[in-house]
Amino acid sequence: MPPKGKKEKEKPCNDNYHPEKQGEGVENLMRTIDVCRSVGLEIINRTNTVTLRDFRSYCFSGKILTTLPFEIGPDSKGTCLFAKTPYSLRGSVGIVICKADAFFLAITFSNPFDYILYKIEFALEIFTEENHLGNLSDIFSKMMKSKSYCGSSLFQRAVLGYEQETLEVSKENIRVQAKMSNCQKAVLKVQVEEMSPPPYHKDM
Repeated sequence: MPPKGKKEKEKPCNDNYHPEKQGEGVENLMRTIDVCRSVGLEIINRTNTVTLRDFRSYCFSGKILTTLPFEIGPDSKGTCLFAKTPYSLRGSVGIVICKADAFFLAITFSNPFDYILYKIEFALEIFTEENHLGNLSDIFSKMMKSKSYCGSSLFQRAVLGYEQETLEVSKENIRVQAKMSNCQKAVLKVQVEEMSPPPYHKDM
């Protein structure tokens, strides 16, 4: 009979995306949080050439519970957890920003304390340093006040209701998608990938 440890190691993994590089899933990490309003952010880098680095965060409400990743290289992922301050009547609201060689990526989230007055919402923006890069609080305020409009490829924002919504922004060959769960311990998953260039057609 094989040792128990070996049996556990050979259990099949449901995630086919290189689990040995991913570490512990954000859903498992969220179970360790005791407060009622939290956000688990998981950023999955499915590119072959892009490295996300220089991560920074700002909490308008609540606090960060884990260390931000130093970088998330190709074919890997990173996670960080945010939660409301214990015994406070406020939620978990903030922004995470990182950069690559050709762009910056900003992710905002809001898991409010009062679900009667406010709803869970999140936003994505991809931009260059020349466009805007100020204090994180300024970027956060701008993104939370801006309204997403149809056709924008650089900024999208969603207020969650009964249906989940996937946000998508893109710049050149980079596409970023995000989905957030509508619950007290909300999970926000962000995926960065490279798009294949359209096939070349020579004019006849």
